[in-house]
Amino acid sequence: MTSSYTSHVGLVFNKQGAFFVSASDRSQLSRVEEAHVPGVLEIFTHHHSLADAHRAYQKARETRVACLPTLSNLMAEMVSTQAALLLIKQKVYVCAADQLTQAYMLVTDPFTSAENGAKKAGIRDLTPMSKTMPLIAAALQTHFRPTEGEYPPLSLEEFGNLAEKLTAESLLTVPIGSIDFGDLKRERPFCPQFGHFRGTPIDRYYLDRFIDEIRNEVKGVTLEIGGSKGNKELYKFNNATTYLTMDLGGPDLDIVGDAHDPNIIEEASLDTVVLFNVLEHCEQPWAVVENIYRWLKPNGQVVCMVPNAQRVHRVPFDYWRILPDALNSIFSRFPKRKLHVYGNPVTVTASYYGIASEEFSREELDYYYENYPVANCIHAQKTG
Repeated sequence: MTSSYTSHVGLVFNKQGAFFVSASDRSQLSRVEEAHVPGVLEIFTHHHSLADAHRAYQKARETRVACLPTLSNLMAEMVSTQAALLLIKQKVYVCAADQLTQAYMLVTDPFTSAENGAKKAGIRDLTPMSKTMPLIAAALQTHFRPTEGEYPPLSLEEFGNLAEKLTAESLLTVPIGSIDFGDLKRERPFCPQFGHFRGTPIDRYYLDRFIDEIRNEVKGVTLEIGGSKGNKELYKFNNATTYLTMDLGGPDLDIVGDAHDPNIIEEASLDTVVLFNVLEHCEQPWAVVENIYRWLKPNGQVVCMVPNAQRVHRVPFDYWRILPDALNSIFSRFPKRKLHVYGNPVTVTASYYGIASEEFSREELDYYYENYPVANCIHAQKTG
């Protein structure tokens, strides 16, 4: 169990209730189901140890009824039809709900004085008041919904379980200065070759997952760009009747050439193109994809993987890290497209450090956390 916590969350309060605001998309609101949770988050803004926060929670329960009328009246002078509470950087800010994004920007912008900027924007810093009496969230709830329920009694164990739940939901995090870097506080990776010296690289694990999903779609006359003959058996592409390989040079190739050259392959001659860990090395990946469209027969397909979280690897050049939106855009001429995106913050970190996939559980590897991709894949089909 984590021993130290702090809040980083935005909340909106109105007559319908209290709502969490998504950190990645502030137009997304999710209802707070338990009335005491906003107050718990406010307490963790100031008290970071579980024991201290639990004591503050118990005190808030005892003083809540007596203090709320005065605090609610104060909130009524500050807010109108709905209000926002921002708990971040051990500060407590209150503003109009439509100012929450601006408040986030003012507080997190390193080039802006948060204090002066917030005052000018009408965003109130109530940190000193909240430190003395962490009932700002409760006062906002009471102002909009006077019948909001009491804070339930919670044992230290129950309070700790709630803290872990809020941490899992990314509403609590570790305070600044309290992160245990352990073996990650190092100047060099554990393995300079993506994790190959330790086991299976993280991106290779995700490539294998992608192949499992699209294996049966690789069929007919198939060209792999940047691959080798042995990959047909390695990937178990049993539906490929002919398996051709192309690269700039090397042994066991059917075609030696540059995928930027539209004339290197006959037009409408291929059923499938396989493209793994190649586009990041192409100076103009959009031109290569245009050529692939030209080379495919009607209804022909392409399966492609590009790494996102990976060290620079010049073979001979390393130009791009193609994000999911960019990958979808590059293949926009293909009317049928499906993105397969894999990764989370842990596996992004592991990829850069050269940690092998065998050092994680399958659940840890397969957990997907949007905006932290390790491997971006696409399966696209040409028109008939």
